[in-house]
Amino acid sequence: MPPERRPRVWIDARLCKGTEGCGICVDRCKAEVLGPAAELSPRGVHVAVVLHPDQCTGCGLCMLFCPDLAAVVEWEERSEDDGR
Repeated sequence: MPPERRPRVWIDARLCKGTEGCGICVDRCKAEVLGPAAELSPRGVHVAVVLHPDQCTGCGLCMLFCPDLAAVVEWEERSEDDGR
């Protein structure tokens, strides 16, 4: 049986302009995977962060709509050692 694949989403904080001025990725994510960071970034904004990675469906809407290319969805192979 081929290995199972799962999505992994991440946000490049260097590119994210913050949820105060944008937040498009957070709004587009119907699975509520993304949200604002609790802490301010060095630039003084709450960047988007992955709050619930296991809920990601891999739809890619966050990546598609992010105007700064800060949201990335990658597909990983799940190994038998993951225990999930």
